[in-house]
Amino acid sequence: MVLKPRYMRGFFVVPLLAVNQALSQGLRMICFSPWARLILLLGFAFGVSVTIIGETSLKSSLTFYASFDKGIDADIAKGDNRLFTLVDKKPKEGNHTENLTQLAKGKGITGGALLFTKRDAKWLFYDGVENFSFDKNNWSGTVSFWLKVDPINELDPGYVDPIQITPNTWNDASFFVDFNKDGNPRSFRLGAFADKKMWNPDNKNIPEPQRPLVPAKSNPFSKDKWTHVAFTWERFNTGKKNGIASLYLNGKKEGSITEWNQQYSWSGKPHRILIGLYYMGLFDELACFKRALSAKDIKRIHAHKKDLKSLIR
Repeated sequence: MVLKPRYMRGFFVVPLLAVNQALSQGLRMICFSPWARLILLLGFAFGVSVTIIGETSLKSSLTFYASFDKGIDADIAKGDNRLFTLVDKKPKEGNHTENLTQLAKGKGITGGALLFTKRDAKWLFYDGVENFSFDKNNWSGTVSFWLKVDPINELDPGYVDPIQITPNTWNDASFFVDFNKDGNPRSFRLGAFADKKMWNPDNKNIPEPQRPLVPAKSNPFSKDKWTHVAFTWERFNTGKKNGIASLYLNGKKEGSITEWNQQYSWSGKPHRILIGLYYMGLFDELACFKRALSAKDIKRIHAHKKDLKSLIR
């Protein structure tokens, strides 16, 4: 999919016309010296340029994007854009959940979304190679998506992972967000579990509060409105306890995982972007970025409240 950069739409012409029109219609020209008008013009142009730079920066760091507006395959993908189903522990192209998970047209942020209806539906995933960028040294990135779900009344008991990304299992070199297995409200959490030999070398039953998990402070989820979820990570694979992973809901930072040696040994292993594990609700606008987005970037995605491609085109 080819997206036309916004800066090609007359970067210098638009601010100039807008400022001249504003000055002629709403301001007394006698109050503005030529220098004052120049300063105003430059200020307006700078504001527009900052917006454009932000949008092109999002676009340049985007590695994967699935809008679910026209189908189940990704709109933008550095790697394989196809959706797969795990059938008898083997990948099979397409959606083979016997309609337990389906494309819900007109139910998304704009356009379609994925609707998960049963906890025991077969697992869906995208290939992570190139789509979910990995670096052996000083690794960073971001995942963004939207959920519409009532955790109390729509989810069955047990852990629920709307997304999990790993070549192994949930507790070995894995990222995930989950709803806790019980509670009222059910806690929503980010997990960033390094290689198991790093965070749990003795393979003990470590209590959850001592694991690399962070619970959200708020609980904005509802069946009537969309909730934006994002998580970032940076300084992973440095060999030091300086990695940080942060969870955001509706543009606000909910907490961070810190002071862990976040060593992920993914090289040579096919990692997967698993979605909707035990989940029952709507899921939309999945995006992966090869850098840790700033808090401002995440706020802009949430405030946009539309499909991502309309923000970056």
